[in-house]
Amino acid sequence: MRSIHQRRAPLLLAAALGLAGNAWAQPAQITSDLRVERVEIVDGKTLFKPAQLTKPGDVLEYRVQYTNRSASAVTGLVANLPIPAGTTLVARSELPPGVLASTDGAHFAPPPLMRTVRQADGERQVPVPIEEYRALRWNLGTLAAGQSEQVQARVRVNTAPPPAAGPPPQTPAHP
Repeated sequence: MRSIHQRRAPLLLAAALGLAGNAWAQPAQITSDLRVERVEIVDGKTLFKPAQLTKPGDVLEYRVQYTNRSASAVTGLVANLPIPAGTTLVARSELPPGVLASTDGAHFAPPPLMRTVRQADGERQVPVPIEEYRALRWNLGTLAAGQSEQVQARVRVNTAPPPAAGPPPQTPAHP
């Protein structure tokens, strides 16, 4: 019997693909191949294992390979990688360098993301917690005919499920 905390990696993968449907709009001659593997460190060596089942604390590596299957270069290639619900980005795991991050999948900036908070003595910029990052983006530029480019990042499966959507349950009033 599976623990209630175990998750099926295909569900995380489906969530990632579902969020990415519009974000991965790309020319027909560009193909993308998404791979997800569980990362284990054994005796100081990094091993990659199948990610059919995951549990809280597991680290998953998402890799997307973009290949130009056309006879000419493609310019302006942008790669987006959603961070699935129930996971948190592992800081500095993004490759290649030059990644942009987002909390909403629409507005991107170089990490660390910052937000303005109001305080009694005025406003100031504070870092956005990495747990709030929901997507990554790379501006890959030009991809020559027949060439490939890979982007990747790691996420950690959260130990607690995300809060349920909707209003909190109502408590009956006592007379």
